[in-house]
Amino acid sequence: MTTMGLTRLVLVNPVEFRQEAEARWMAHGAGEILDNARVVPALDEAVNDLALVVGTTNRTRGIWLSPIEPVAAACAELSTVARNQPCGILFGREDRGLLNDELQRCNVIARIPAATAYPSLNLAQSVMVCAYELFRIGGDAPPASEARLAENRAVERATLRVHETLLRLGFESTPSEETFLRSIRRVLRRSLRLEQRDVAVLHKVCDEIDAYVDRRSLSPAPPVSSDPLGPSDPQIPNSEG
Repeated sequence: MTTMGLTRLVLVNPVEFRQEAEARWMAHGAGEILDNARVVPALDEAVNDLALVVGTTNRTRGIWLSPIEPVAAACAELSTVARNQPCGILFGREDRGLLNDELQRCNVIARIPAATAYPSLNLAQSVMVCAYELFRIGGDAPPASEARLAENRAVERATLRVHETLLRLGFESTPSEETFLRSIRRVLRRSLRLEQRDVAVLHKVCDEIDAYVDRRSLSPAPPVSSDPLGPSDPQIPNSEG
């Protein structure tokens, strides 16, 4: 990391490493990375404050994932946002990488192109390739992004709020609530790059829908229609209604 100009390392629930001789040997003169590494118990704590998270995978596609980008393209996008807002690259375990629910917390999914006969890289190699891409782009950095992207935690709150509002309307998630929640998360977290004001708009829309549902629940039941085709569809009032 140090050779590519990176200094901040966050580890999620790691084994003991600061006093391990092997870790010090592997660091090879960059012991300050180990000394200053931030340790957190869960992934949420590591990514909540980040505006953009790039997740790494060896997969070529995934049903719940956005299109997987080459690592160079993903690092280029990260570089534009990172000039104004905190961002990060998320790596998985040495033996099995990132799990599905962990990849769903990422805005961008990246893959390092490799020979199809044996495309797998170990964790250290993957970190170095990504670090090099960021270092290479840094020499000719694109203009900083003017958008103020919403933090990871804000997008997750909006995701849960949209899902809860749909349930209040009587929406039935098929085949399960968790399945549809993943679909909402895919749209809001990866297909879109939500700014802070976009998240505020989503909450405002949900507020109006919740208020409408509350008013309907307090209103007397409409009379039974004699029309064989049933009553006409109710009209949803605007925000001033």
